[in-house]
Amino acid sequence: MYGSDEHSVGTEELSEEVHEHSPYIFAYACEYELEEYVSLIKAVMMQESAGRGNDPMQASESAYNTRYPNSPGGITDPEYSIDVGVQALADVMDKAGVKSPIDIENICLALQGYNFGPGYISWALNHYGGYSRENAMEFSQLMAAQMGWINYGDPQYTDHVLRYYPM
Repeated sequence: MYGSDEHSVGTEELSEEVHEHSPYIFAYACEYELEEYVSLIKAVMMQESAGRGNDPMQASESAYNTRYPNSPGGITDPEYSIDVGVQALADVMDKAGVKSPIDIENICLALQGYNFGPGYISWALNHYGGYSRENAMEFSQLMAAQMGWINYGDPQYTDHVLRYYPM
């Protein structure tokens, strides 16, 4: 547990399907200088899809997806999904200022940015100085109202990912 904003870290197991993607996860982690974060990438994949399907990183809507439709389920190549997802994760980790695999405060900010999009990171930093469960909920409600949607993203995404992240 970390600080006053406690997170349950690494309490659940990864699926066999996530482990089967390990060679691609490691290759793209190295390509985007995230080799220290392979466990975090696997945790994101576990939350997104449990390693199943053609878009295991659920990266279709990412700006880094330039080959397939930018709509849910658009990517139909698991390796490409991992490439795009790791690029997107590298981007939000950079924007959030993640310094190490145990920098949970900034990892939380980055993870929520992976789910909501990188705009959340600048919004959270400008309005609150970083991530909190409360501001994730506020941003979700704000964006849902702005888009005319019932909900926007998963405001509990960080907790959902961190339960798979063994530090």
